Amino acid sequence: MRTAKLTLNGVEYTLCFSARVMRSCAQRYGDMNAIYDALNKDKPVEALDEAVWLLAQLIDGGARYSRLNGGDAPSISPDDLYDIAGIDDLTNLRGKIAETISAGQTTTVEAHSKNAEATPGK
Repeated sequence: MRTAKLTLNGVEYTLCFSARVMRSCAQRYGDMNAIYDALNKDKPVEALDEAVWLLAQLIDGGARYSRLNGGDAPSISPDDLYDIAGIDDLTNLRGKIAETISAGQTTTVEAHSKNAEATPGK
């Protein structure tokens, strides 16, 4: 699962790019590649609005994922995010969003040997 951690106002939140969050993004943006366009709008306030919306989705996804795995990660509303994050936090917020979305995209493959002896000449 693609997760990351973010501390805001002294509280650590788990961010999770779950299928639920992917679905919400697809509904909002139409295309997953449009997420980055939305976060890089020319007007900083519009980019902040998109970052706050997406961050709220990721935090909600993280809280749900945590609960399903026996944890108790907190959640926060978009309105409350506006009160604890400022325009100066935009770069950090975008970085955490990108980290969460891209985390876990590296595929790990494990190969197991049967410890068979090679037959010479074959």
